[in-house]
Amino acid sequence: MINLVFTINREVFRISIDDKTIWYSDRKWKKAIRLIPKDNNFILKIKLSRNAIPYSLIDFFDLTSEEQEEYSNCETDKELAEICIRDAKKKGAILLKNKSQDVV
Repeated sequence: MINLVFTINREVFRISIDDKTIWYSDRKWKKAIRLIPKDNNFILKIKLSRNAIPYSLIDFFDLTSEEQEEYSNCETDKELAEICIRDAKKKGAILLKNKSQDVV
């Protein structure tokens, strides 16, 4: 499992990668939500939060077909983490911590 901690606009959020599945959590959304493959109720969960979770989060994780193909072509979690870091930095996020936990 790989845990990445980012900050954007003074808000901290976490991305966890486990077996090619990407999870997102932050201060307002303590229970992680699956990003890739995308949770079927992702947009509904944001709408039901009554503005506790900003709608901009929908756009933040909207992937183009090229990006989706790039994510699906990754063979390891480390490759996936590198792509997540690059994409988050493109959107203005700053990487605070990169923690890898190898399960033995």
